[in-house]
Amino acid sequence: MTTLKPVSRVTLGEQVAAQLADQITQGRWQIGEKLPSENELCSTLGIGRSTLREALKSLAYVGMIRMRPGEGTYVAGTSQYLSNRILADGRLKTEKQLDDVGEARLILETELAALAAERAEPGDLQRLESLLADMGRSLETGEGRPYAQLDVEFHLAIAKTSKNAVLIELFTAMRAVLHEWISKSQELPGVAANAHVSHTKILEALRQHKPEKARRAMRAHLHTCERAFTLLDKISKTAEIGPKARADAHPAEQTPT
Repeated sequence: MTTLKPVSRVTLGEQVAAQLADQITQGRWQIGEKLPSENELCSTLGIGRSTLREALKSLAYVGMIRMRPGEGTYVAGTSQYLSNRILADGRLKTEKQLDDVGEARLILETELAALAAERAEPGDLQRLESLLADMGRSLETGEGRPYAQLDVEFHLAIAKTSKNAVLIELFTAMRAVLHEWISKSQELPGVAANAHVSHTKILEALRQHKPEKARRAMRAHLHTCERAFTLLDKISKTAEIGPKARADAHPAEQTPT
């Protein structure tokens, strides 16, 4: 019997990015060609400007388009896509390995957040508030420690707030891959900013000592990060397969010698 699985929720921006990527690889717009104006794309797709810009940033980051301020957006001809660059370094070199870490985080951290909400003491909350403030400064000004490093410390602090020695040890053992997973996810546009909003919601749930709210906030945060990797994978695979498919369908004529 086939097992039912949760349906993955995608944002409107992700849907638009995937649709534009598909149109580009199908040859609707050629390399070097300028895409329609933002007004025209918004009208055609029935979306707002902020949604379109979210999608375009994703496509620009994976190398499919070039956004030229004051000129417009053009189809790029690069073959080196972001997925390859992200997976090139470190120990997490495949999508399966990224998925495994994400799955482990989902299992451990949702419950750690719930326990932390039950057991948080004033000192624990002060530590988390201090980290969140440092993260905000890093995000806004680039000063201080890198956001990804502070992000890891924030999640480790939540684990310690659970007051469960075994779970803390298990989660701390993941520190190296946790840092790599977070760092790689934050190479994608908008992920760090979205993470900061999520961290604020998680901390608010801990302050209120509401375990279920903390559990939901952590789950939503981790799902958002996973969707970023999913979108990256989908766009990059479409981009890599598309040109080959077009070449197979329309092989270049050979010049007689």
